Amino acid sequence: MHLKYSLYTLSLFAFFPQIWSRDTSSEPKDVYVALGSSVELPCVDGRNGEISEWRINGSFLVSSPALRLHNTSLDDQGVYTCHDSNGEIVETVRLQLGYPPSLPDVHCWSPSYPLKALCSWSLPQDPILPTHYISTYRLRDDVCSCQRQSEQDRQCVLEELDLFSNVPYLVNITAVNALGSASRVLPVIFEDIVKPDPPVNVKVTALPGKKLHVQWAPPPTWPDPVNFPLKYKVQFRWGNANADSIMGPIESESMVRSGVMPGRTYHIRVSVMDHLGHGQSSEWSDTVNITLPRS
Repeated sequence: MHLKYSLYTLSLFAFFPQIWSRDTSSEPKDVYVALGSSVELPCVDGRNGEISEWRINGSFLVSSPALRLHNTSLDDQGVYTCHDSNGEIVETVRLQLGYPPSLPDVHCWSPSYPLKALCSWSLPQDPILPTHYISTYRLRDDVCSCQRQSEQDRQCVLEELDLFSNVPYLVNITAVNALGSASRVLPVIFEDIVKPDPPVNVKVTALPGKKLHVQWAPPPTWPDPVNFPLKYKVQFRWGNANADSIMGPIESESMVRSGVMPGRTYHIRVSVMDHLGHGQSSEWSDTVNITLPRS
């Protein structure tokens, strides 16, 4: 579904002061404070000049119409209650501490080109406080939601992308919590982010005449390889990590290597990329090991 508003509007989704509270008649007042800052919690009854008593989690703290905390730390989190001279609760405050979101680190790739792409993100600093995300992408004037399984999920799916467009999609990930928001806009050309998943079911068989037969299957997430061909590279390693060779690119899903050495153990794995060279190669497949018998 297309949303008729700009990514600039999304980046200005909300403004939050350093302290944000939610007050209802049936719940404690939630007060959010940035770690390391100071906060003052006034008591309604104390404003009339009467001395109030503050407690945290039921334990006495101080007698004062206002509670002042400096250089707050996570140890200051808790439920604060203000009591009048009769011991009755006048005010209940749940103090929660954390950080506003930092700029998200965003990474996008397409393991199933040309059907869809995926984007994932992380925050360099844990905000501690509950944080939710707005995920959208835009081409020209159309803004679409980048679909997620849940509000807490940090991965989304981009669908119905235009092929071979010279205009990049703008992927906007906005992190929002009670102390603020932060947006990252990542320009994406679909063909530049093609990255298949690794090949699967790698098998190796020793053949007569000092040969190895290697076969594999394409990644299950890739569309029909007949219509969207792939090319493969096969790595052979032995001895220490510096002894290796790579064969390919190979368009078939098997190969035979000649001239292997009896008594040597070979470690074999396969990677794959789009046949036209779009994007990046996959990660390597799981490694398969084979030790050739001595003659």
